[in-house]
Amino acid sequence: MYGRIIGSEHIVVTISSTMGLIIGLSHTTVMIFFFSTLRRAECFTTSSKFKSSLQHRNNFLLASSPSAVDEEKSRPTPPIPFRDENAFVLAGELPDEAHQDDASPPPIRQSKLSKNPLLSPPRRLPNPYGWMRDDSRTNTTVLNHLREENEYTRQMTQHLDGLTEELYEEFLSAIEETDYTTPAAYAGYWYYSRFVEGLSYPIYCRAPRKEGDLYHPPINEGWNEKCDNPFDMQKLLPDEEVYLHLPEMASTKTYLASGAIRISPDDKHVAYSLDEVGGETCQLYIKHIESGKERVLYDGDELLEGDGSIVWDNEGKSIFFCTLDATHRPYRLYRRQVFDNEGNFIDDKMQIDELIFEEEDGSFSLRIMKTFDRRHLVLTCSAKESTELHYIDLERSKDIEDSVGEQLVCISKRLDKLCYRATSCAGYWLIQTNNMGNTPNLSLKACRVGEEEDPSSWLDVVNTENETPEVMFTGGDGRSLDGVTIFSPPDENNDAPLAYGVVSGREEGIPRIWILEFAEGEINDATMSLKASPLHVTKSCRLEFDESAYDCGIGGNRDNTLPHVVVSYDSLVTPPSHIAIPLSNPEDFEARRVLKEKQVEGYDKELFGCERFTVKCRDGETEVPVSMVFQRDSLTKNNGNIPVHLYGYGSYGASIEASFRSTRLPLLKRGVVYVLAHVRGGGENGRPWYEEQGKYLGKKNTFNDFVDIARWLTDESELGASDDIGRGITNPSKLSCEGRSAGGLLIGASINQAPDLFRAALLGVPFVDLMCTMVDSTIPLTCIEWQEWGNPNEEEYHDYMMSYCPMQNVQEGKTYPSCLITGGLHDPRVAYWEPAKFAATLRHTSTSSGPILLKTDLDAGHFAASDRYKYLKEQAFEFAYLLEQLGVV
Repeated sequence: MYGRIIGSEHIVVTISSTMGLIIGLSHTTVMIFFFSTLRRAECFTTSSKFKSSLQHRNNFLLASSPSAVDEEKSRPTPPIPFRDENAFVLAGELPDEAHQDDASPPPIRQSKLSKNPLLSPPRRLPNPYGWMRDDSRTNTTVLNHLREENEYTRQMTQHLDGLTEELYEEFLSAIEETDYTTPAAYAGYWYYSRFVEGLSYPIYCRAPRKEGDLYHPPINEGWNEKCDNPFDMQKLLPDEEVYLHLPEMASTKTYLASGAIRISPDDKHVAYSLDEVGGETCQLYIKHIESGKERVLYDGDELLEGDGSIVWDNEGKSIFFCTLDATHRPYRLYRRQVFDNEGNFIDDKMQIDELIFEEEDGSFSLRIMKTFDRRHLVLTCSAKESTELHYIDLERSKDIEDSVGEQLVCISKRLDKLCYRATSCAGYWLIQTNNMGNTPNLSLKACRVGEEEDPSSWLDVVNTENETPEVMFTGGDGRSLDGVTIFSPPDENNDAPLAYGVVSGREEGIPRIWILEFAEGEINDATMSLKASPLHVTKSCRLEFDESAYDCGIGGNRDNTLPHVVVSYDSLVTPPSHIAIPLSNPEDFEARRVLKEKQVEGYDKELFGCERFTVKCRDGETEVPVSMVFQRDSLTKNNGNIPVHLYGYGSYGASIEASFRSTRLPLLKRGVVYVLAHVRGGGENGRPWYEEQGKYLGKKNTFNDFVDIARWLTDESELGASDDIGRGITNPSKLSCEGRSAGGLLIGASINQAPDLFRAALLGVPFVDLMCTMVDSTIPLTCIEWQEWGNPNEEEYHDYMMSYCPMQNVQEGKTYPSCLITGGLHDPRVAYWEPAKFAATLRHTSTSSGPILLKTDLDAGHFAASDRYKYLKEQAFEFAYLLEQLGVV
């Protein structure tokens, strides 16, 4: 609903097509109560007290942008959106009159599993800029406001165009614009993607692989030579063929992101999904690789849309995929046969979808994958604190007549607090589980396939290489487990283990990889207090690297029969590389083979340094890890005035790794010290760092840690650290901060807590309207997120969440840092109106040491630009803003 005040007694109202409207009019008050078709109830009142304010601004619901004051015509004026101080949303138990009508179900206020009482009576949450929400993303008033904000940001930063271009060129010089990914073996081909200078998207290629080849053939000479037409690239490997050319597909689009890309079992077709808007809803396609003929999949007369996931059956006749509900939740798994028994494509109208599974609980979502040995389809139904896994034996399904849905087997029914994953290993399931929440990290257990009916059948996997067997991964504090990948190379000499397991996890606060050798046999040892699984470990090795702090992980592995695993490795000062490590002899550094190293032109590693230390937070006990990277001569000038950029995230158990980023180099070369705060809520110190200390009613630890680290860097902290590195190297006029998405919540809460501690803040697609979003189950992902933050409709969480919600806690009259806030119009994770409302709130409520800027990408979603060049230009713009605010330029 939008309108403009024409005079003192008249109002012109435009009603959007999604709204139902009731208007009550008196001399002093206009009461407008409306319901959206998405079951959202809001109430706005317009009293005479601020009607004059509206006339003063000549603006009602942002019908027009304000004019600059005459004497300040030369200075850009930020848009001043209408602010309704009486607008609100309700948290808690809604009154009956707030329901839409008898034909519509009432909005969901809590999950089915919740035992907490709702707020009754409900409480009002101030929502003065609530009109900015337009679920259709088509309202011209809202779009015009976003464009006006973008124009204001452009005017305020146009003097930085030269610096932005300079940074962009430095970014380009630090990457190989013409490049390729490490070729990975799969069946009869080497698979890789290529990047060509001037083309914004990857080109997916493959080349024939000779039988028995373990490593790809030599790279062709001249593969990276420039061509007049960038589409006419030289071949990388002999007989290379392109099976998916994204640059050609993107030539007429403003946004393009690929979802799943899956080769059929007979190697003839590729099934893939594309997101052409940025809203993370994908269309599905199948292409015949040799002929290039592409088929678009339909759902009746409409394009078939889903979450982007695709899995082939093992015959290459059918695909499995998931579709989304109205809240963007993957909730249905389908199987569709697309080829007949003769291999002919079935006409669109003749294709029939078989519903395999439907998830009715709004707090659970679906995810599908094929096991690494390609034997099973695994369906994961997951909430934040519970999982339920099902599987289909794809080999068995070829030989039986039952419908595929009837072959779905559950590993364990969902139970409160039971989280688990499963990996196929030589007739067993290797299960990583939190044991109903009884262990702080995941433990490793096993059961035979077909005997997995409940967790009591899962037995510990023990290591027998020492005299006394011991449980390999107990789930205790010291070692966390993230995943297991199983390799089964051919046993030519009858002396190989049953299988090799490559385990990823964390120990001593950094990523680790272990290589295990598995055998089968009963274990009877008097020292064992628990019964062990017959599947056990006979040898284990934790991979070691030259540097003390680094990032490592499982690289591009597609073939489970290879005798080596490819791992990725980098650090804050070491560019990424991919290394093949022999499974039978992983300790031997000489046997390792570097397959590819990232080349960074002009980079001299010796000029840069990095440190890792801990800062004691305000509770006086918790040591929070901090990583710092810098140009060495920057710290020699330490006079408490070094420009420092502090980055954080701290949610969902996600770790911010000490990894290499070439885009940091322009900052480092200009004397900026880049600091990573590994605050609680992340996974750097295992799952307790997240589960016990960084979510729900412990969430404020995340923000406190970040602020405490900032105070340490500015020497305002009275707390200790593992050493004095980094202490007092800067001051608030030289300190900036950054976070994206949930990291934007971190930044919003931190600058509210200590607005005078930072000079500038970058908030990328920030989740800052926590309360108004989390009370509303019609907003995508809300129900799922209740098990992350809490549900503000409930008594237990409302006040706590309200106390740190950035939107609700901007301090009036305080001087805030300058802020650059970004959003994406089609973002389904953090809706564009959150950053827009926060920018308006900061300008209205506080003063600022610099401009409050909002930049919304009208062609993208949560993950910014899909075009790699556009993405780098956006990064250059942000860094140019940052360098100016820090006084570096």
